Amino acid sequence: MKKSSFIIPLIFLATGFASAYLIYGYPEKNLATENNQLGTDATTDNIFSNPFSTKQNNAGNNEINRIAALEDEIIQIKQQLHEIKTSLQVLSTNQDKTTQLSSYPAKNNNRFVTSFNRRPYSIENLIRGGIEPSLAEDIVRRKNSIELKRLELQDRATREKYLNTPRYFDELEQINNLDVSLREELGDARYDEYLFNSKQNNRIRISSVMLGSAAEQAGIQKNDVVLSYNNKNMYTWQELKDATAKGTLGEYVSISIYRNGEIFSFSVPRGALGIQLGATRLQP
Repeated sequence: MKKSSFIIPLIFLATGFASAYLIYGYPEKNLATENNQLGTDATTDNIFSNPFSTKQNNAGNNEINRIAALEDEIIQIKQQLHEIKTSLQVLSTNQDKTTQLSSYPAKNNNRFVTSFNRRPYSIENLIRGGIEPSLAEDIVRRKNSIELKRLELQDRATREKYLNTPRYFDELEQINNLDVSLREELGDARYDEYLFNSKQNNRIRISSVMLGSAAEQAGIQKNDVVLSYNNKNMYTWQELKDATAKGTLGEYVSISIYRNGEIFSFSVPRGALGIQLGATRLQP
């Protein structure tokens, strides 16, 4: 009995050491090998590198920049979620008028400018993006003035029972036409630097290409990054989407693509390209 009373604890003790070794003592060398086999190397950062410059940042700065970028994205997502929630609350109180909205055609792409496609601007964000403080304050002041006009219109239309009607969207379009275009204010080059410096996406990444589509026939591939369309720089997927819908359907225009450190130019017909679009960042 005495021997068995010692053997049983020893068995449990040995089992515990073996379990601890398997859980905590797995060799780091094997883990590194497994990561390599899974392809979790540094290639995912290539798309964020500068294809036009030989400057390189050290790993520490890259990590700090990545964390800062994530924090900025979280702030912007929270702002956009708040705006979306507000918009949904308004729509939920006007469900009986949604048929008017769906049947009312837009005259141009600016007609339905809403909180879903407006980027948040603040003086601090503009300054961090390289804009002079005085210009940043002027831009934000003018944009806030336009936003206040939108809010006043929404309030007035709600009170007078014409929210989401043709009259409402006519008045909204007049306000949107007065809005400040940061790209026009700064120019393409400076605007591109602002987007990058403020940790915003400034390039369009192609996430997939449909088989048999105009994009596939032209030679465009998944993970290509769009630089320009019809000789105009593209910074957001919405800009590219709008550009493909302009001009004469079927006429061929140029599209500039960045791929694996090289720039390619293709000729594509205006209209649907048959691609799904995402976003990424590249240093100007």
